[in-house]
Amino acid sequence: MTPLARRLPRELKNNIGKYLGIFLLMCGAIALTSGFLLAAHSIGSIIDEMRDEYTIEDGRAITAFEATDDQLEAAADAVEGVGGVTFYKNFSIDADIKKSAGDDGTKRTLRTYVHRTEVDLASYCEGVEPQADDEVAVDRVFAKNNGLAVGDTVELSGRTYTICGIMTQPDSQALFLNNSDFTINTVTFGVAEVTDAGFAALEDAGGAPTYTYSFVFNDRDLSVADRTDAEKNMVKALTDADARVDDLIDADSNQGIGYARDDVDGDSAMWTTLLDIIIVIMAFVFVVLTNATIEEESAIIGTLLASGYRKREIVLHYLALPAIVGILAAGLGCALGIAFFTEPMRNLYYGSYSLPPFHVYWSWEIFVKCAVVPAAALILITLVGLLRKMGKTPLQFLRHEASGKSGTKRGLRLPERMGFVARFRLRIFLRNLGNFATLFVGVAFASLLLLFGLAILPTMTHYADNLETSLVAEHQYTLKAPLELSGTDQEREQWAALERLQSVDGALLSAAQDAEDELKDVADAAQAAADAFTASPTANNMKAATDALDEVEAKKDVLYARLDELAAALGCNRDEAIDLIDDASQIDADSDGIHPVNTVDNGEGKVAQTEKYAIYQLQYDRGEGNGTETVSIYGISPDSRYWKDLDVGGNRVIFGRGLLDKFGWKEGQKVELNDKYEEKDYSLEYAGDDFAWGTKSDMNVYLSIDDFNKLFGNDTAYFNGYVSDETLELDARYFASDTTPDDMRAVGNQFIGMMSSLIGMMVGLAVFIFLLFMYLLTKAVIDRSARSISYMKVFGYRDGEISHLYIRSITLCVVASLLLSLPVIIGSLTAIFRAMLLAYNGNIEIYVPWWSMAACVGIGFATYLVVALLHTCSIRHVSLAEALKVQE
Repeated sequence: MTPLARRLPRELKNNIGKYLGIFLLMCGAIALTSGFLLAAHSIGSIIDEMRDEYTIEDGRAITAFEATDDQLEAAADAVEGVGGVTFYKNFSIDADIKKSAGDDGTKRTLRTYVHRTEVDLASYCEGVEPQADDEVAVDRVFAKNNGLAVGDTVELSGRTYTICGIMTQPDSQALFLNNSDFTINTVTFGVAEVTDAGFAALEDAGGAPTYTYSFVFNDRDLSVADRTDAEKNMVKALTDADARVDDLIDADSNQGIGYARDDVDGDSAMWTTLLDIIIVIMAFVFVVLTNATIEEESAIIGTLLASGYRKREIVLHYLALPAIVGILAAGLGCALGIAFFTEPMRNLYYGSYSLPPFHVYWSWEIFVKCAVVPAAALILITLVGLLRKMGKTPLQFLRHEASGKSGTKRGLRLPERMGFVARFRLRIFLRNLGNFATLFVGVAFASLLLLFGLAILPTMTHYADNLETSLVAEHQYTLKAPLELSGTDQEREQWAALERLQSVDGALLSAAQDAEDELKDVADAAQAAADAFTASPTANNMKAATDALDEVEAKKDVLYARLDELAAALGCNRDEAIDLIDDASQIDADSDGIHPVNTVDNGEGKVAQTEKYAIYQLQYDRGEGNGTETVSIYGISPDSRYWKDLDVGGNRVIFGRGLLDKFGWKEGQKVELNDKYEEKDYSLEYAGDDFAWGTKSDMNVYLSIDDFNKLFGNDTAYFNGYVSDETLELDARYFASDTTPDDMRAVGNQFIGMMSSLIGMMVGLAVFIFLLFMYLLTKAVIDRSARSISYMKVFGYRDGEISHLYIRSITLCVVASLLLSLPVIIGSLTAIFRAMLLAYNGNIEIYVPWWSMAACVGIGFATYLVVALLHTCSIRHVSLAEALKVQE
């Protein structure tokens, strides 16, 4: 063993605190990152395999009313050019769910489907699929968050069901109540499967089906461009065939399908960046500490160089311990991450997303990224620092000029009027300026993590409050088509009759109408034959009249048979069916401006306080490959009692402040919005601050309802929603959704619940980084001043007095770093939030209350007090013999 190699164990022993701290931080960071990345890689692989394994749809079309076979056939014919498409009924009912025992009264919704066997196949992790009419299978995440298990009984829309299975649906990997929602909702919203009869029972209980048609292209390898064109052709064909398309969602745009994968990929990039930052900072810490060691051992290095040692050998000697520590930390960290942290990291996602059973997929890329790259980066940066520091002559090292450029290093002259203590502390600061600069970077980085952990809950709470206050009434009802609340009893009966007739298979009603038309034709012919016989009572005319009457009777029998079939489907007798047809026939539904009348009378008081509005959604291109933002365009009354102080009318366009905050539109800027269904573009101008409204979570655009209808080419009486402070009963056929402040609060609470699991990790990691950086970098200051401390002891200074001089100087720098870094990290947090959330719908305003900033500084300073206590002990252990060592 060479003399230099023999020094390594002694150097490690003397600096065990320094190397152990670096080892622990690097090992911990790599363990957490490798565990997360392996879990994320495995989840990503599982999600990628689901498309074929569970036959995930390529998209879905949602119609306001059930589509006919002819309409679906027209849509299929429109895409024959790309190989064709297959449609599958995927109807659902949003049913209120209550636990039979221990329900807390919270409104919960289960989007219930018929058990699917052809597309979007469920993956069962417990129990079996529903087989009896009173059985239901429930989503795994929803069941876990609500304490549901196989065998429990629940009420869906007032009917009792037994949970027979716990499953996940591939088109609901992320539970979004609406595809445009900003975040998932796994507490008050879930999905479920029942039998055909169980689904019919929910309809009988008043459930309004959502008419969803999932489609799968025969060529599943279509390019995005071809698939998009085919979907546009489908929408056009459905519209031309008189089907009202409420929405068309491609699989890539379906957050229930793609959100989980996007989240995993985004978080993987964030964790990789976090690891890279920690490794780079650790490398610079190594450089600072190694430089301090070189300066301390300057005379020894000069002697070795003068004795014939090459600089390469000395560089390798000082590189050895950082390299060994780095390689061991990288290897052990990666092993610990794979063995112990993959499962906890997996739980972070399986607690929020409904995914099939987990299994690990190994990736050499993760090993290289988490073990090889960090160790190599650490060694490379340390090597560069060493080569820079070793660029001195042996004489310069012997004269302790390793830290200077050349010649005798002279101190900066300080004003004589400054007291001794002030000048002494300033000298300490100036001599260790590099250490304190690195300390500032470390403190800023740790403060960023800590403040992120402390501010995330207030930010989410603030966002939830904004969401809740963004609703201007207790209920915001959205309709599939205009529905009038006011009307006479006779009109309600007529529309109720029409609605009841439209609730059965259209073929039965068409057959009855055709039979009635045929009977009329035959009756007219019989009347003509009778008139001919009366005018000329010949045998031929008599036979013709008799045959005509026989045909009338035959057509009557056909009509009665069709009416009986229709009556059976309606659950009534023939006479009642005829009355329904007569009532419905009095409605001139094809006339312009004639809207259906709600069949339930909500009372004059409730109707008087309601207000009509119109809403439509357009898309805004975020740019730079970040997708499109869904922007809701509202048409409201100029003198609205609910949208107070919102001045619309006269072609005024008012923008929500959330849009302006997220995209930074300037006064006079033209905002281009696109209608993805009609292939139309709309240009709206932002006219300045006077044309902004709402909170920074408001992502809407407001027009008067007249301007709205002109913009979209609707009839002047068009509307598709009501705002009301009272609960309304609306016909299920026209009812789309009811948004309440509780719903908005639930979305915000869900976001808070998702982030809560990260808070402890972020705070713990930040405190550990605080502790380590402060200890390592301030220890370098103490070690560098060991001889000066020894001199002061020789001159009679007590340990407390010496600590007062040195520790107080370090304390002032730490406090300054904590305070001065706050503006930097708040700006960084804002930038990070904007970058992270740009590709998602909505706008979250970073909200950092004063107490979180105070807590950040307080926790940082409290951590430093622990370090200061350790340094006080270090000063006590500085020997008087240090001053007696010969220093040339």
